[in-house]
Amino acid sequence: MTQVTERSKSHYYSDGDIIIIVDKTMFLLHKTIIGLASKVFQDMFSCASPFTNEIPEITLEDESPIIFEELISYIYPDTYISINWNNVSEFLRIADKYIMESILMAAKAFLEREFRKNPLPALRMAERYGFKELYKESSKLILERFPEYKRSQTFNQLSVTTRTALTTKYDEYTNALSKLSKVYFTTGYQHCKQCKSTSEHDQEISEKFDRRVRQLQILPLPLPPTQPSITRKILFEAIGNNMCDKQFMDFQLPRKFKKHFGSFEPLECKKHKKDKKDPKYYLFIELP
Repeated sequence: MTQVTERSKSHYYSDGDIIIIVDKTMFLLHKTIIGLASKVFQDMFSCASPFTNEIPEITLEDESPIIFEELISYIYPDTYISINWNNVSEFLRIADKYIMESILMAAKAFLEREFRKNPLPALRMAERYGFKELYKESSKLILERFPEYKRSQTFNQLSVTTRTALTTKYDEYTNALSKLSKVYFTTGYQHCKQCKSTSEHDQEISEKFDRRVRQLQILPLPLPPTQPSITRKILFEAIGNNMCDKQFMDFQLPRKFKKHFGSFEPLECKKHKKDKKDPKYYLFIELP
């Protein structure tokens, strides 16, 4: 038997029927509760050797007793601990290792609620565990303030694949920004019958987009144009009240913008499909 220095203060039950030892800390638990949480543990119980009074024993290698105690506190009905930024990474790792689906889904739900507060760690965990929607949503916030996030130490904890994808996407955006011109957006503008003078209207549209382009290309770039959503917002500001203005803004401009800058989406795009408010649009990358 592994030398045990202490019993768990929270999870040593007198009626327990399985002993789990984690780094010299002993947990006396219940097979039924732990087995329901993990098929791997359930299988391990059948191979466990008796320790004393015929209570089987399992030793877990390379695990932290503190994290394991928090995990058990989450599983057991008489104790409670919340998933938070301090333990979510370890909860995911252990849940994945021991096939604990309910904890994996609970940790994922936490990240989906809280990713706005820490998008870099959320992105890292989303990639590791294949959370595709969370990966995309987190990338939107990172690309929105990419120069700042790229300087963070956490950025280097992302995989090479993700770091490259983020850098490439942002470089494509800044390259498109440098090539932006009023001609691209004003060419092909189709006037309606309300226009009394198409030449005057052409001039008005041209001047408006010229101002917007110059506003976005001031060097060195101020903070707003380094944020893709601000670029989109500036270019999509209303340009007039004519029918042709509305048609251009609703149909032609979105297609031209996508062709020039790539795809943008609101944060949590699926939720905004029923939202009548005009949401903020973000650049993003997706998990392969």
